[in-house]
Amino acid sequence: MKKLIAFMLAAAIMAFTGCGADARDEKTEITLFHATDMHYLSQQLTDNSETFVEMIKAGDGKMTHYSEEICNAFVKDVINQKPDAVLIGGDISFNCEKLSHEDFILKLREIEKAGIDVLVLPGNHDVEYPFSRGYEGEYSYKTDYTTEADFVEYYKDFGPDIAYTVSPDGLSYIAKLGQDIYAAVVYTPQSFMTGGTKAEDDTLAWLDAELAKISKDAKIVALTHQNIVNHYPDEAFSFEYTIFNNEELIALYDKYGVDVNLSGHIHLQHIEETESGIADIATAGMTIRQCHYGVVHITPEKMFYNVQEIDVQGWAEENGITDENLLNFDEYNKQFYFESAYQKAYANVAELKLTEEEKDALASMWADFNVNYFAGTLDQYYPQMLESDGYRIMQEKGLGDNWSFAYMETAASGKTVERSQLHWEKTFETTE
Repeated sequence: MKKLIAFMLAAAIMAFTGCGADARDEKTEITLFHATDMHYLSQQLTDNSETFVEMIKAGDGKMTHYSEEICNAFVKDVINQKPDAVLIGGDISFNCEKLSHEDFILKLREIEKAGIDVLVLPGNHDVEYPFSRGYEGEYSYKTDYTTEADFVEYYKDFGPDIAYTVSPDGLSYIAKLGQDIYAAVVYTPQSFMTGGTKAEDDTLAWLDAELAKISKDAKIVALTHQNIVNHYPDEAFSFEYTIFNNEELIALYDKYGVDVNLSGHIHLQHIEETESGIADIATAGMTIRQCHYGVVHITPEKMFYNVQEIDVQGWAEENGITDENLLNFDEYNKQFYFESAYQKAYANVAELKLTEEEKDALASMWADFNVNYFAGTLDQYYPQMLESDGYRIMQEKGLGDNWSFAYMETAASGKTVERSQLHWEKTFETTE
C-alpha cells in the first residue's frame, strides 16, 4: 500500500510540474520567444496624462503609455501559442522602478502557471538606475529604484530556478531547455562612470568553466542585453550599445560553439554577425513601432529566427476595450512613431533656408526611414526612399553632412538594405 501511495504521489508531482527536467531532456525540437526592452511602467506610477504622453513622444518613440496593454497582449500570445520558453532580454522596467518590476512579475506568473518556462535577464534600466520616477499630471516624483540584490530576489523563479549553474553574482546562468539545447544568459552591467557595459571577469571565468562541461554537439543560444557586435557602422554611435570587452565574450562563444546571441538595447530590429559568423540578433524593443518579439525554432537539422507582432488589437477586442487607439493598433503605433521621428527631423531642418514644403518633405522622409529602420524593414523601404521628394531635395540642397541625413545614409549602408532583418537561419552539419 505504501508503494502504491508513493507511486501515486510521484505521478501527481510529475503531472503538476508539467515541463520538468526530464521532460526538457527529451525535447529535440523547441520554440523560444525572445522579448526585450518593454520599458514597462506600473500603472500605479502614471496617470498617462497628456504631458506624460508628449514627453514619451519627444523621446525615442516607445509607447510606454500603453506598456500595460502591450505586455498583457504579449502574455495572451504566449499562453495561446505555448512556446517551450520565453527569454526576457532586459530593460523590463521604464526606469528601474520597484513597482514596475513587482507588477511585471505578476504577468510572468500567468505564463508560469501555463507551464511555460521564463528566463529573465536584467538590462541597464532594471538595476541600480537611480532615475526612477512616477508621473502625475504635469509633474513627476521620485520612487524607489531596484538594486541588483532586489532583482535577484524578485526574479529567482524565472531562470535561476531551472538553471543548473548560476554565476557568483546570481544574475547570469545556464539552463537546459531540451536534449542538448541550452540557453546561456549573460549579464553585462553598465558603468555610469563611462556609460559603457562589460562582461565582468568573474562572469567570464564562470562562463568558461561551465560551457566546457557541455557537449560539443550541443546547440547553445546566448542571451545578452547589450550587443556583442556593432550594429551601426559608426563606432562612435555604438559606444554605449556594444559590450566593451565583446572580443572576450565572442572568443568564449567561438570556443564552445555558441550558435546565436540574442540581444536588444538598441530598440531596433537588426542582425549583425561576428567575423566568425555568430549572429547577434537584436530584437526590436517590444513597445517600439511594430511591437514584436523574436521567435526561435530549434530542430536537430537547423535553427531559425523570425519576428511576430503582438496581437494588441485582438487582445483589445477580446477584452471589450473601447480605446480606439488599441482597437486600431497597427495604424496607431506606426503613426505614433512617425510623429515622434518627424518632430526630431523637423527641428533639425527648421532653421535651414528652405520652403515649408521642402522642410516637410525632408522631415517626412527621415521619419519614414526611421519607422522602417527600427521595424527591420529598411530593405523593403529603401528603394522607395530613393525616389522620394525628400531624398531629391536632400541631394539638390547638399544636405548630406547634416546630422540627420548623415545618420540616415550611414545606417542604410551595407547589409542593412541588402538582406532581411526579420529572418535568420543556420543549418547544422549532420554526421551519418
